[in-house]
Amino acid sequence: MRRHMPSLWWVQRTLLLCTAFVGVLWLWFGRANVVAAQTPSSTGPYVNAKAAIVYDATTKQVLYDKRADEPMYPASTTKLMTAILLVQHLQPNDPIYIGTEAAHQPKVRLGVKPGTEIPADDALKALLMKSANDVAYGIAETVGGSQEGFARMMNVQARLLGCTHTRFVTPNGLHADAHETSAKDVALILAEAIKYPRIVEAMQTTNHMVDGKSVRNTNRLLYSQATSIGEYIGGKTGYTSKAMYCLATAVKQHGHVRISVVLGAPRKNYMYRETVRLLSWSNRRFPGTSESDTTDGDTGLRETPIEPNTWSANKYQLPVAK
Repeated sequence: MRRHMPSLWWVQRTLLLCTAFVGVLWLWFGRANVVAAQTPSSTGPYVNAKAAIVYDATTKQVLYDKRADEPMYPASTTKLMTAILLVQHLQPNDPIYIGTEAAHQPKVRLGVKPGTEIPADDALKALLMKSANDVAYGIAETVGGSQEGFARMMNVQARLLGCTHTRFVTPNGLHADAHETSAKDVALILAEAIKYPRIVEAMQTTNHMVDGKSVRNTNRLLYSQATSIGEYIGGKTGYTSKAMYCLATAVKQHGHVRISVVLGAPRKNYMYRETVRLLSWSNRRFPGTSESDTTDGDTGLRETPIEPNTWSANKYQLPVAK
């Protein structure tokens, strides 16, 4: 019996050392996994924005994700949903009534007098090109009867699109503590918006007259599109002091429609740079099957604006919403 005691002691010691070694490995790799979970976009480009996503609307796959499912303030990217409800419920020449409360919304405003009526498609252009808060409120009152009624319509539509972190309170994205969405939800909303040719036409229009006022599109990607991102379809900017700078952008890459959303960029130029960085990365990283669409070698900016009225759903392999 005594002859076997050293062997037993040695086995116990070996087991103890092995257990300790496994514990160290678990702690090390477990910690690494936690870090990876906190930075899900570690394999993609770095962005300063609080949240970001690149979403392939053709395959319905998320290609890049930084806090994309966390509720955030969306600022004027909210107006994408306002635009969807406008084209769903009104014909191009149906009137949008700008009442007193609408006319006194905070800037940015189109600046029309209370009691003004604007054709629906002119209102759509003021909404998406200038981001006019007074027009957004007028759309809400015309379509929904009130801001509260329109917000209910917005939230129902968001659920139908699969949004899971969205609660809209205002039609224009002006700050309200309860008014939140996520980068992924904004991507889903933009994917729906670009199914409507009237919306894409407005997004691709550089200048338009609305009620005698000249409206210029404020989205810089329309004028200085980085060709490395693919073919520009459209998008929407946003800013409030609490939401910071936000931008949703849809492009065509290798026959796929891809959407980037950045929320909470600290500066306006970061909003654009990080959008270009994300979409240039997805264009290189996920080339698809079409060699003719490859633009990896061209990373400069193109100063010529996109020609309006060139969009078609068949071109981007999306169904047309009527």
